[in-house]
Amino acid sequence: MILKKAGGAILRFYLSLRLIVTLFTCIGIAAFGVWAGFFLDHTLDEALLLRGDLTTRLFADDGNGEMVELVSDRISGHENALYAPIDEISPHLINAFIAIEDKRFYEHGGVDWYRTFSAVIGYMRGNGEFGGSTITQQLVKNLTGENEKSVRRKITELLRAIELEKRLEKDEILELYLNVVNLSQNCYGVKTAANAYFSKEPSDLDVGEAALIAAITNNPSRYDPIRHPKENEQRRNVILSQMYAQEMIDKECYLKYSESSTPLHVQKEVLSGRVNSWYADMVVKDVIEALMLQKGMSRAAASRLVYGAGLKIYTAMSLPLQQIVSDYYEDPDNFPTHTDGKKAQSSLMLLDPASGRILAVAGAIGEKRSNRVQSFATDTKRPSGSVIKPLSVYAPALSEGLIHYGTVFDDVPLSFKENGAPWPRNAPNIYRGLTTVNEGVKQSVNTVSIRVLERLGYARSYRFLKEKLKFHSLSEKNDLGAASLALGQQHEGVTLREILGGYTPLANDGVFTGAQSFYLVLDREDRVLLENAMPSERVLERADAAILTQMLRGAVQEGTGSALQLKQKVDVAGKTGTTGKNCDKWFVGYTPELLCGVWYGYEYPAPLNDVSGNPSLRIFDEVMHRVVDKCGVQKRQFNTPDDVVILRYCKDSGKLPTSACSLDARGNRIEYGYFKKGTEPQEYCDCHVCVSYCEGGGVATSKCPEAQQHTVALLRVYREFPRQIAVLDAPYTYAGELRDGIRESAYYEPYYAHIHGFGKNYGIKMGQIPYNHACPVHPLDEFWHRRKSSA
Repeated sequence: MILKKAGGAILRFYLSLRLIVTLFTCIGIAAFGVWAGFFLDHTLDEALLLRGDLTTRLFADDGNGEMVELVSDRISGHENALYAPIDEISPHLINAFIAIEDKRFYEHGGVDWYRTFSAVIGYMRGNGEFGGSTITQQLVKNLTGENEKSVRRKITELLRAIELEKRLEKDEILELYLNVVNLSQNCYGVKTAANAYFSKEPSDLDVGEAALIAAITNNPSRYDPIRHPKENEQRRNVILSQMYAQEMIDKECYLKYSESSTPLHVQKEVLSGRVNSWYADMVVKDVIEALMLQKGMSRAAASRLVYGAGLKIYTAMSLPLQQIVSDYYEDPDNFPTHTDGKKAQSSLMLLDPASGRILAVAGAIGEKRSNRVQSFATDTKRPSGSVIKPLSVYAPALSEGLIHYGTVFDDVPLSFKENGAPWPRNAPNIYRGLTTVNEGVKQSVNTVSIRVLERLGYARSYRFLKEKLKFHSLSEKNDLGAASLALGQQHEGVTLREILGGYTPLANDGVFTGAQSFYLVLDREDRVLLENAMPSERVLERADAAILTQMLRGAVQEGTGSALQLKQKVDVAGKTGTTGKNCDKWFVGYTPELLCGVWYGYEYPAPLNDVSGNPSLRIFDEVMHRVVDKCGVQKRQFNTPDDVVILRYCKDSGKLPTSACSLDARGNRIEYGYFKKGTEPQEYCDCHVCVSYCEGGGVATSKCPEAQQHTVALLRVYREFPRQIAVLDAPYTYAGELRDGIRESAYYEPYYAHIHGFGKNYGIKMGQIPYNHACPVHPLDEFWHRRKSSA
């Protein structure tokens, strides 16, 4: 009786426990369903489920105003992918995949729960992976690109597979899967694999060939039939046995193919896949960014749309000009060979500054061998060197009326370091003395750009670059200083594309247009998806842009870009640039119609000390000669707006000239300059001072016979340095009258040394007795005469 009661109690406890477990299981399942519904995104973008040819196509101007497809630049989810409808795929191939990957494919609703529960148990036992994926689940993973090994990702995949089965028929799912599956050797989809491995269409594959291809998908690297034929054959035989077990083939067929090898007939052209151009890579990135910005899409969603939704992208490319650039850059012989046979890298971009259209681009030297690799034109950031100066310093300073063409600054060091070294240094390492803004631009004088920057202010310079010219690579924390803004030594650097966009207002009458790679994107149904209106913002007055253009034209005619030969055919304005330690060489130049920029340097920054001149200048010259020869020249000269006047001025004072300006010992110092109306010099030169000069070879003293004197002009400027430095105009300076009664200066000193003190440093011109020393033939002090004679 006691045992009977005990047994009844145990039974009731067991039933109660079972009820409680069932209840909590139901609650858990319900809670999981609520959690999954609210917190897991199990939807799939409609664009991912499109079937058929989903290749995105690019179009470009053929040079005659017609938009033609760039057949070699078709864009798909994978570079080596061809699409095959289900009715063009061999039943053997379909059976092979189903037999090994998902034998209950036609029975389940997206998830094979038997395999899933087995996989969960295995996971809980610590094998680290879920496994158990159906073809539908594998398709979801391939479409989304999500491959994270986590419970959350796996549950999301299950939910999406169930959802997908509700939206598509089984054959539609199978068709999608067979066209996206990875089959090694950069082959995606069974059509590509059949072409590549057997030189056949997928409809023509026999059982052995079908099993060989299906064997790859389990582990594309391990079962690659070219690299690992034995491993593939073993896997192939497993598939054949499964096909036999599932009655897809008979015993005779099984034995025939499992006991013999499956010969390959490799088609190398298919294996190599499609390598898109530098331009195509750039466009793809730009369209993805535009979709994110204009449509609020995530990067993943935008990428999937571009690579798998059959878009039509109308690019800004000029096909004939791109061909010129590509032909030049694909030939390594067009570029220097450095010490030990090393080759540097280079990039080039060509723009229409009036519209901002990127007409052509080269991202590197040599044949492009893969897709989505680093482009030295659009991706690589390097310090800009002096090519930044017209944008960061001179353009905004002109715009704000702080300088004009003839404004004069003293090209001498701004400071001296603790070791006595002057800062900044120029290249070449000389100081010129009184220097106009025009000459500062022409000769790329560092001291002048820094003095203009100080007058402008660092904040205004930075804002102009960042806000007006869209230099997004700059950071306020690291680039708000003279090194970045006036010398071009940015912390991270800038891209060639940013530089070219920044130059568009100089080449386009003051209007910024940027650098755009496309202007229209249509979806698969030819509906407008994106309209990329070219930005157009006036950031400079036409007069300021024209004046700065004339300065940059001078740089090509007589300055740092004087080696350029294109100027013989058409007006060219341009700016060279060299960075610290001689690691980067730049040239940006423009004609009245085109804007082009070139960067040259090593992939990993290193000095270019073994190359003479500026390779970027030569590259620009050779490419632009071909461009001009191909397109002809419609406009040979730069426009000069009506509000720009040309007048004479003194280039030592920046003011209206006087007769003294023509008496300078170095020759006539009067030249013509470009000035915006209202900013012309109003005052007359007070820099040139007329002094008497003796035939004895120095500034006349009171003892010099009047008959031996003539009038010359010296420069009213006084300098004093903590150490002696070379300044080109130092021998022609004036600092007060030569007076009697005070010790006369030595013949190797300026005449005014006796006024300001012996042994001070006023600057010298190397290897030359100063023109402004006192007359040694008629000295005021016989001691110095004797010293001169004994010397």
